[in-house]
Amino acid sequence: MRLLPEYRGRRIRPYMRKLNVTLAFVFSFVLLLPSIAFGYVNIDALKAVDVKTIVILAVLSVLAIVLGIWFSWFFREQTPFGKKVDRLGILSKYFFEHGFYYEKKRSGQNVKSKIRYPKIYVKQRKYDLDISFEMAGNKFQDKFSKMGGELEKTLFMDFMETVDDVKYKTYTMAYQAFLNRINVTDVTYEKGKGLLLMKNFYWDFDSDPHLLVAGGTGGGKTVLLQTLVLALAKIGVVDICDPKQADFVAIADMPAFKGRVAFDVEDIIQRFEKAEVIMMARYKFMNDERVRLKHKSLKKYYEYGLEPYFISCDELNALMAMLDYKQRERLDKSLGNILFLGRQAGVFDISAMQKPSREDLGSKLQANINMRLNVGRLDDGGYDIMYGEVNRNKDFKYLKYISGRRVYGRGYGAVMGDVAREFFSPNMPKGFEFYDEFIKLERHENRFDPDENPEISVDIVNDKELLAVATEATNQANQISANKVQTEETKYSLKEVADSIGASRPQVFKVVKMIEDDGYTTFEHDDTDKQVLTSSEVALVKELFDFKATNDLTWSNAVEQYFTKESED
Repeated sequence: MRLLPEYRGRRIRPYMRKLNVTLAFVFSFVLLLPSIAFGYVNIDALKAVDVKTIVILAVLSVLAIVLGIWFSWFFREQTPFGKKVDRLGILSKYFFEHGFYYEKKRSGQNVKSKIRYPKIYVKQRKYDLDISFEMAGNKFQDKFSKMGGELEKTLFMDFMETVDDVKYKTYTMAYQAFLNRINVTDVTYEKGKGLLLMKNFYWDFDSDPHLLVAGGTGGGKTVLLQTLVLALAKIGVVDICDPKQADFVAIADMPAFKGRVAFDVEDIIQRFEKAEVIMMARYKFMNDERVRLKHKSLKKYYEYGLEPYFISCDELNALMAMLDYKQRERLDKSLGNILFLGRQAGVFDISAMQKPSREDLGSKLQANINMRLNVGRLDDGGYDIMYGEVNRNKDFKYLKYISGRRVYGRGYGAVMGDVAREFFSPNMPKGFEFYDEFIKLERHENRFDPDENPEISVDIVNDKELLAVATEATNQANQISANKVQTEETKYSLKEVADSIGASRPQVFKVVKMIEDDGYTTFEHDDTDKQVLTSSEVALVKELFDFKATNDLTWSNAVEQYFTKESED
């Protein structure tokens, strides 16, 4: 039960739309004080119309006004607090210009009408902000329910998510995403989370199999693809297809990739056909292990001790343009089976292209590629193919410069069906060379590759019984995933926890961090790496707050005594 209303931030007011003018006036007035003092001291000379004194006073006054305007600009554009103030002004101006206000007419001539806004609040943080709109029956609620894209354009930010409650609709907008950029050397695999591509941004290929990378020339696609290959080759086998013979020629004879890089069209098609063979051979091994271990159903590949296997194809547009009808049919068959059946067996596709197109990616292929990344600029059609209907109204921005510096590798990323978020591909540190890192990689043997293991027959792809096993396992896995989404326990953010127990978010954060640091329990993290708590964990935190208050303890003593008491009980 709440005793106080939730703090939603600073309310937007009509007067805020003129904050830039107000700030300029205030700064100018402060800087004019020396001029006023000079005039007061030299009042006699001014009365006598002394030209020199008048000129000095005029120059000082003009300089004060110019500097006042400049200081106002600098404050709003270059200081953290000033930027927050400026956002309030921008939003207030937007709501006024678009008619989001109530007007109350006043009687009498030459009396201006009074205007007011509906309840709109802004809560600003270091990297993001929340904009909350009252939805309790006001006349603007239909428009307020579709504000995500408009807010992106107005604030030049990245729309992340919406949160609905009984009376308010809240939009979360992110900025300064470039601060979450990591180096190529920091891209690592974390079990349970996936491949770290940016701070708080992972590709979990086990949950969201297959990856589509898009980006034009100069956008950073090649660096991103090389980064992926480098990181994934440390945890499994990576086969590479490079139809333009451009970016992976140098690694073809390296120990980790010898015999695993294809350039010619026919070799690439055979590579995908071989990947299909590898997938079915893995299914046979897994099914044999299932029988041996007496598992009721086929489990995922890693539960049978298998490493992931990846097949990466750069410049898919160019490849498709080189194929004749029969070659295209062969490639579509193998790639389609990999995309549909690969997840359970740990076989994953990475397709990269300059411009995504429905001709090169049929609907069936698109539907089975879960993770999407783009770097550089795409046209509207490209964004639509990449991110789907849910992002139809999203304002995809192209930034060539950030803080005056040329930026590469910026784009967007999302699991298909989710709201796309701003993405910065890993940065190459000074002196870093991919060649030097590729040559250090140890080779992971692929016992399911018919080229490396003569016992593997290519005819295994024609085994109808094995195909039925693979299809059933995939369908069951998909159903389990769907059911999990439907039945998954509600998770609560630290803000929601704080609101429910009547504490502040910093207090809850401190306690949760203390519990984790002391090793008593570990809390789940969401996609942005923020802690989320189950209902039972919320109850635990509340009980801990009550325990501290009842026993009048410091937090460190309260946590220690509480969990010591629990263990004794």
